[in-house]
Amino acid sequence: MRYFLITCIIFCNLSVIAVADQNKEQVLKLLEGRHWKLDIRAFNKLGDNTDLILIEIAKNDLLMNVLRFRALEVLSLFPTDRTADFLEYTAEKAFTPMARRGFQAMKRSFAKTKPERVKLLATKLLKHKNANIRISAAKYIRSKDQTLFRNYIKTEKENWVKKEVQK
Repeated sequence: MRYFLITCIIFCNLSVIAVADQNKEQVLKLLEGRHWKLDIRAFNKLGDNTDLILIEIAKNDLLMNVLRFRALEVLSLFPTDRTADFLEYTAEKAFTPMARRGFQAMKRSFAKTKPERVKLLATKLLKHKNANIRISAAKYIRSKDQTLFRNYIKTEKENWVKKEVQK
C-alpha cells in the first residue's frame, strides 16, 4: 500500500510538470513566427497562470530576445499584480531594450486600472541612465502631470532630450 501511494504521488507530480511544460511549449509556439502578430484570442484561451509562463519566458536570457520582447508585449493582456511587479522591475533594472518594452507593457496594461502605479514608475524612470527611457517616461508624465513634467525639463541635462520630449 505504501509503495502504491508513493507511486501515485510521483505520477501526479510528473503529470503536473508535463502539463506545465506543455503549456510553456504552447505559449512559445504562439510567440514564434517571422510575421508575428499578437493573437489576443489565442492567449486568452490559455487561461490561468499564463502570466507566470510569460514572465518565465521574458526572464530567460537563454532565449532569443525577440521571444522575450514578445512575451513582454503579451503580458499586457494579463493585468495581475505579478505582472505589474515584474514589469516594474524590468523597466527599472533590465538592459535598455527590455526596460523600454517593460515600461510600454506597463502603460498598456495598467494606465487605466492603476494610473498612480504607472505614474510612480514613470517618475522613477525620469532618472534612468538611458535617454530613450527617460524620453518615454517624460512623454507619459507630460500627459498626466504638467507640474512634474516642467520640473523634469528644468533638471534634464541633455538638450536633445528636452527637445524630444516636447514634440
